[in-house]
Amino acid sequence: MKTRKHILSATVFLLIFSLVGAGFMHAPATAAFVNRIIIDEHDDALQAIKRGEIMSYSQIRKIAERQLKGRVVDLKLRRTNRGWQYFLRISRNDGRVIAAVVDAKTGKVLRPR
Repeated sequence: MKTRKHILSATVFLLIFSLVGAGFMHAPATAAFVNRIIIDEHDDALQAIKRGEIMSYSQIRKIAERQLKGRVVDLKLRRTNRGWQYFLRISRNDGRVIAAVVDAKTGKVLRPR
């Protein structure tokens, strides 16, 4: 009876292992797809800045540092369902680090956290 359990356990293990392994075989294709999306979004952002549809990082940095009284230490520009937004981390003069969201078109600070 123990032999049957061992064979069944080994069979289940091999089945699960082969299914998981098959999923990893597609990882390079998935990574390439994600990279293409990131590159496309990067190009879209550059074109939007050139067309004057959104503010550049240097403009946003000046606005955020002045209004939130600190220094930008991290930045991400993303297209959301509300348009392009800058996601910032700001090291404030009092030593705290806060996160903020800034509308890329208007420069309005939407959400300091």
